[in-house]
Amino acid sequence: MSYYIHSIDPIALSFGDFKLPWYWLVYILGFYFVYGASRFLCREQKLDFTKNDIIDYLLWSWVGMILGARVFYILAYNFQYFLDNPEESIRIWNGGMSFHGGMIGGVIALFAVSRFKGQQLLRITDLIATSIPLVLGFGRIANFINGELAGRPTNVPWAVIFPRYQDHIPRHPSQLYQAALEGFLLFAILYLSRSRLKQAGFQSALFLLGYGLLRLAAEFFRNPDPQIGFLFGGMTMGQLLCLGMIALGVVILRKFTLRKS
Repeated sequence: MSYYIHSIDPIALSFGDFKLPWYWLVYILGFYFVYGASRFLCREQKLDFTKNDIIDYLLWSWVGMILGARVFYILAYNFQYFLDNPEESIRIWNGGMSFHGGMIGGVIALFAVSRFKGQQLLRITDLIATSIPLVLGFGRIANFINGELAGRPTNVPWAVIFPRYQDHIPRHPSQLYQAALEGFLLFAILYLSRSRLKQAGFQSALFLLGYGLLRLAAEFFRNPDPQIGFLFGGMTMGQLLCLGMIALGVVILRKFTLRKS
């Protein structure tokens, strides 16, 4: 069977020596999308966040997200490599970002800003959680464009050969599975339940549960990080971290939402 051989240029824009990869273009455009969506939701659902509130939260959460994504990846995924090559720690353009670390870093930043403003953390996480999955979906498409984070070997007709892996083995395009599930499907679920934004914690819990369950499923098609491999019970690092997300989602739902229903 003849499989598609990945050959997409990872560079979205190029001006002389300046090159902007698709992955970072998604980060930039994602900021503006979440800002616009948050403003729309505040008007539609009559939430009391001002324009400046949203800008403050998003700016600091983006900083926390990038720092958290990098630091968590270094500590949890490839510590020995960065210990041996410390200069690589700041070269985030070469890849090596953890979604779970980005989420932790972003929430820490949101917590700090919410305390400074005297606002409830879950209110702002609810607002951001409602729109962020769409950005995550396009982020996974950017992973596919980069030819990274590919799936496990397979012989399905839509399998892709990723030259980056240097083995010429057809693999699941698991990046696209993740884009469809934890990106676009989760966005649709959260957008349809946006009327629950008035109930603090519900959208945050739904995001944690939805992302955790959908990525848990998608990870069965994704190749584990080679330096880590499979862990307890044949699970990947991503799946184990998703179990933590699911547990946290249940706690938030029980403590802050169902108890007040």
